[in-house]
Amino acid sequence: MRWSELTESTRPVILGAGYALAGALAAAEITILALALSPNVNDDYRAYYIDKTTTCLNRDAVGRYTPGRTVSFRSDGAREATTMMVCGWSGPVADGTHSLGESSRLRLTLPPLRDGLRATLEMAAVIRPPQTWQRIVVSANGTEVYRGTLSGDVATTVSFVIPHAVLAGKATLDMAIEYPDGIPQSADASNIYNRAIKLRSFRLDTL
Repeated sequence: MRWSELTESTRPVILGAGYALAGALAAAEITILALALSPNVNDDYRAYYIDKTTTCLNRDAVGRYTPGRTVSFRSDGAREATTMMVCGWSGPVADGTHSLGESSRLRLTLPPLRDGLRATLEMAAVIRPPQTWQRIVVSANGTEVYRGTLSGDVATTVSFVIPHAVLAGKATLDMAIEYPDGIPQSADASNIYNRAIKLRSFRLDTL
């Protein structure tokens, strides 16, 4: 039926329906645009993919560990070490596990503790002359516990105390290592591929 054949009473009804449909489509487009600009995602996803405030995408990884044992982060310890790696690591190889990005994380379960822990990590700096050092900042469950510098490419043993207050009431230890001086793989490479250290072994001892 053509518009000219519609009655005067019918035309407003059709116009109203058209306006309603147009309004609904516009509202849907605005909603889609809003979701695209500010998607409803969790904080980890947003930090890594949208805001790009981290190069370490949190994942659900928790390794089992009993204090007093040394875990190798070379090829021979790959099975156990990999379960502890949350993000910011490459796979274990002969000379250790290389860090990736601006930070790395390890997460492991712990038995109930009456005191703190001493952490002992063997690691080596990734260097590219004239840069011959790497600074590292270590946090345990969100609290900074160590800050130091690795010089040269020879493996160094780093030891520090994790206070009981950081561990009390928690069944897991979430350790983060930040790299202020990570080396880009190339001028055009993303910072998620920066290199800073090679972790060779990890150990915790009760105090």
